[in-house]
Amino acid sequence: MSARSTVTDRPPRRRARSALSHALVQIARGETPVIAPSVRARPEAFAGAVRYHRLAPLAHTLLRETAGDLARLVEDDRDRARATHLHMTTLVGALGDLFEDLPWVVFKGPVLSEVAHPVAGLRSYGDLDLLVAPGDLRTASARLLEAGWTIADFDDMLGNPDVPGEMHWRSPSGALMDLHWSMINTAGRRRRLDVPTARILERRVPIRLGFVPGWTLDPADTLIHVCLHAALTGANRLLYLVDAQRSAARVTDWAEVARRAAAWKAAPHVSLVLRRARSGLGGDLPIGLDRLLGSSPAFRALTGAVDRIAPVPGARSEPGIARLVARAAQPGAARTALAASRGVARHVLQRDRAAQAARSGRADRVVAGQRALGVYLDRVEGAIRSS
Repeated sequence: MSARSTVTDRPPRRRARSALSHALVQIARGETPVIAPSVRARPEAFAGAVRYHRLAPLAHTLLRETAGDLARLVEDDRDRARATHLHMTTLVGALGDLFEDLPWVVFKGPVLSEVAHPVAGLRSYGDLDLLVAPGDLRTASARLLEAGWTIADFDDMLGNPDVPGEMHWRSPSGALMDLHWSMINTAGRRRRLDVPTARILERRVPIRLGFVPGWTLDPADTLIHVCLHAALTGANRLLYLVDAQRSAARVTDWAEVARRAAAWKAAPHVSLVLRRARSGLGGDLPIGLDRLLGSSPAFRALTGAVDRIAPVPGARSEPGIARLVARAAQPGAARTALAASRGVARHVLQRDRAAQAARSGRADRVVAGQRALGVYLDRVEGAIRSS
């Protein structure tokens, strides 16, 4: 290809990418998107983009009347989302009976699908997340075993001396559940953050998921956790921004959000994700939010520049500066930039370790049994006593 032809080809490519990004934003807002000819000309690129941003079920519903050819590409995604939500909400009902006398909450997937998605029941998710008090984890585990659930972790996972904040279970029907005693899984992040399980459970509110009653986080805790989880994951998919923006719409006391976010040491994460949601999806932030969250002009300038350089609607793959900076969010721009630079080195190291593990096949891994479960529960209870 000649240099001249390369140059003349670039504008159409950019226009096509921009048209696809615009359609993705409209879908994320719950609007019927305008599909440009350049998007129709590359249907597989469209399907890949809505799947990457975890909007495929929603895209099918919004497009089936106006762009049936594109909608059919993601019809299976819509069907899986519906089936998953029905299955998971049914399980929530069974778990509610099982844990009737224990404080517990369900959060993330099924809750956001019901209360923070443009079409209820169509948010893309794959498992359940439940939180119980660390002191109740042994009782909850015993009841799950009695009810036919099985441990989905390996010995080395439960034997991790850093004590993960969650363990994984498989239901008799094959569904996966993350059973948390902490909202933060890794010990390193638990040392940097302060997310109080006991207070979250004290503030829990009732919810109805379809026809099933349950318990979930109150609106302020929901928003802070949604933003924190999004940032720690990279906040680089439109679904995370949808979760944040629609969870924010349910908040009535922003001063309380700011107070709790500061207590959790998560104010930078809340600020970054809400500002990124505004940048990506439009809309307004509450007046005075930057002041309430203690967001400095330098921090806002840094994160704003990242959002302009690497806007989330344009993301088509996992790596990138938007993900790196979100995961590195710290109080202040300098600390965030330093953490981001360190994150590059960690990414390379983790990638190399993952490649080495894949080559070895990890054939020596053993599915966790009663002994590994007992060791893990002892360590969780030991962590409580020492805190």
